[in-house]
Amino acid sequence: MVTEFDAIPTLVGILILVIPSILLGKICKHFGISEIIGFVIGGIILSPFALGGLIQFSDRPIVELNELMLSFWQIAGILILFSAGLHFPFSSLKQAGIQSLIVGTAGVTIPLILGYGISVLLGIDWIVAMVIGATLSATSIAAAVTILDELGKEKTQEGNILVNAAVFDDVLGLAILSSIISIVIAHSLPSVELVLFEISESLILWVVLLLGSVFLLPKIVHTVATMRPNSLESRGTKQATALGSAFGVAAIAASIGLNPIVGAFAAGMGLAGSRLANQVKEFIGRLQIIFAPFFFAIIGTHIDISNILNVDLVLFVIILIIAVLGKILGSGIPAIILLKNKNKGLLIGYGMIARGEIAFITVGLGLSYGIISESIFSTLIFVILGTIIIGPILLRRSFEKNDKISNSS
Repeated sequence: MVTEFDAIPTLVGILILVIPSILLGKICKHFGISEIIGFVIGGIILSPFALGGLIQFSDRPIVELNELMLSFWQIAGILILFSAGLHFPFSSLKQAGIQSLIVGTAGVTIPLILGYGISVLLGIDWIVAMVIGATLSATSIAAAVTILDELGKEKTQEGNILVNAAVFDDVLGLAILSSIISIVIAHSLPSVELVLFEISESLILWVVLLLGSVFLLPKIVHTVATMRPNSLESRGTKQATALGSAFGVAAIAASIGLNPIVGAFAAGMGLAGSRLANQVKEFIGRLQIIFAPFFFAIIGTHIDISNILNVDLVLFVIILIIAVLGKILGSGIPAIILLKNKNKGLLIGYGMIARGEIAFITVGLGLSYGIISESIFSTLIFVILGTIIIGPILLRRSFEKNDKISNSS
């Protein structure tokens, strides 16, 4: 049970994390670098392993990754993906559906195969290699949508495919994580039929959840709003109901084994085509001023910079190359073929590079079950950090280059 005494230090810790992270994000943006990198660096500096652990408040570290802090992290992820969904009506998925599914599926499969295969060739035990491959498989959907929003490119063709592909990627990544848990527990490979069943089940559940959101949420929100005759009160009721729907669908997603954030994305997409979309976007946009920096700062707090001494440098370089090339080959090449445009295809590949939430869960699982060593754990953590830095930089530079080409022509 969370008491007032527990909550106050956590809220102070959030404040300590968010303000410097926002400032570092603004500094990065000033120099043409993604704000995400500044947010993550803020989290690293103020993590419990650095300044956040040295500064005391109420006889405890001022920044702690306790249950309440991580709950706020999940709330932040839900808000980011709900906001992203509001920019993509269901019609956008219908336009990019098959393309996104192909790009997302290949973007999960190729890094998984490369990570596993090359690790085995390096003499790493097969079950450790499986954890490495799984860590590289899933894109950070929150990073993808945040950088697109930052650049104002979410409405472009490649932005539409990228976000929807990242959603499919996330759903598939969770199915792979489920298989990894089975492998860890049984210490043997599951059958191909079981893996395919879990993947198909996850995709079907997400599609059903999305269709339910598209057809029911606008009606529910409008019905609730009409119960309040006053226009100002009606506006507030619509916003509150819309926000409640994001958490409701996220909870349903979690209850059926999906990532809550893909449920929030489905809720946003369900409302994107309604008359409420602009009002809700404006409202959620204000909340994101705090929650977006907080979300990425928390990713930074997972990184103990002192563990850099435990990193296997050669393995780090190899896995980081696999992580970057795996997404460019897995997502970028299919996108180039489908769009018949090299620049747009590469943009999608770059946008899929950043790893995040699922990667951290996979690595943590491997360590907690004693599958991977401290050295490999530290190496993978810094690989994840590397992708969070490299992905947004490549995506931003590529968009800027394309804009220059478009303007000159």
